Amino acid sequence: MNNKTIFQILGVIIGYIGLSMLVPLTLSIYFRDGMANGILLASVVTSLSGFSIFYFFKRQQSNAETTVSIRDGFIIVSFAWLITVLIGTLPYIFTGTIPNFTDALFESTSGFTTTGATILSDIEGLPASIIFWRSFTHWIGGIGIVVVTISVMPLLGVAGMQLFKAETPGPTTDKLSPRVKETTRILGMVYIVITLIIFISFWLGGMTAFDAVCHSFAAIGTGGFSTKNTSIAFYKSSLIEYIAIFGMFISAINFSLHYRALKGSFKDYFKSEELKWFASIILITTAIISVDIMLHNNESLADAFRKSLFNVVSLITTTGFGAEDYEKWSFGSQLLLVTIMYIGGMAGSTAGGIKVIRFALSIKLIYNGIKKHIHPKAILPIRINGTPVDRGILINVLIFTLFYAIVAIVAVISLGFLGLDVPTSIGAVATTMNGVGPGIGAVGPTENFGPLPDMAKWISCALMLLGRLEIFTVLVLFTPTFWRK
Repeated sequence: MNNKTIFQILGVIIGYIGLSMLVPLTLSIYFRDGMANGILLASVVTSLSGFSIFYFFKRQQSNAETTVSIRDGFIIVSFAWLITVLIGTLPYIFTGTIPNFTDALFESTSGFTTTGATILSDIEGLPASIIFWRSFTHWIGGIGIVVVTISVMPLLGVAGMQLFKAETPGPTTDKLSPRVKETTRILGMVYIVITLIIFISFWLGGMTAFDAVCHSFAAIGTGGFSTKNTSIAFYKSSLIEYIAIFGMFISAINFSLHYRALKGSFKDYFKSEELKWFASIILITTAIISVDIMLHNNESLADAFRKSLFNVVSLITTTGFGAEDYEKWSFGSQLLLVTIMYIGGMAGSTAGGIKVIRFALSIKLIYNGIKKHIHPKAILPIRINGTPVDRGILINVLIFTLFYAIVAIVAVISLGFLGLDVPTSIGAVATTMNGVGPGIGAVGPTENFGPLPDMAKWISCALMLLGRLEIFTVLVLFTPTFWRK
């Protein structure tokens, strides 16, 4: 391993996280909310620490020591996220808004991993700068700390493709350009454009500029932190709900498709088989729950459809905005919502879950298995967008999905041993592991994680990180094979 290069890159990440705190610092000064000193201290400590680490290891490194291996990439990605969530606690602790370290770590992890779960019960009582920092962590975490950092790697003389492979979600990496730096620039451009579109839409829809900024950060990052205690429900506006649906949906679509659309190739949206699966799952689930709401809650068709669509999109995109207490619906509808939490959004988006592409490939594998029993000698290739999928990818999808399920089961049992009831244990694991926010039971859409035992919060933090890095990026570090020369 190239330890010097690893520390250099981690130093840069730490430094830039510190500099990002200057944005809420500016807001604190503008709003005079009394948080400026605490945020400034957090920024100075973080920035100086990060850039000091960078320059210290830069001086000791020769030109021949600037290669990042695949092993280095996994280490950098895992430790970058761990360090980032630890650093993210400082504005909360130094300002005294969340003085308890476990609670501050939970809030920071939830923010940067774009989960949106919270330990706070009174969001509106927080200073404006801290409300902004919560949402800003969604925006930073959404695009991925490491992917953003790749753009400065040419300054270090480091090739960053190994990091891009480790960071980008999904079974395959869809490169937009041959150069990693150019790919990162393109992703950043698309990310900013979509953020602006969502912000303007919320603003014109009736939100204040501050609320529109914070909610656009939460939507693009599919995070879900809101400026209001009751989330989107606060506004009592169907227009804002539909704007949120639009923002959540486009943010859960593969960003390479958005880039091609911005270049004028809108037809790629209609060619994407994964997008067709994604839209179909949303429409089918919405239809089932709409009928259930009409039958059991005496809602009109229009209201049932709007409420169902909002919650389905909110949960399958793993955003977690709230507009309706879905725990008032039948338990069948609640379990269906938990199921789509695990499916998640598209690969190459900011959404969590196992990803639609893996779900689609799993269904195709099951269907092929059934056909094989009927026609044992038939050659039945599995295709996506008309192209046969490599057998190695199919095996990886099966292994990932199986291991994902095993981790979820172990986590549910662990929370059960800590005294949580069955619905709460299932809901807590589903929402944290898939980066959603609200669950069911005691962590439903009208509750929070604050009352849970500290150990349950630590387990939840681990699940958020595992889910954000798609499990193997972290767990590979604990295998003896990884550390062998």
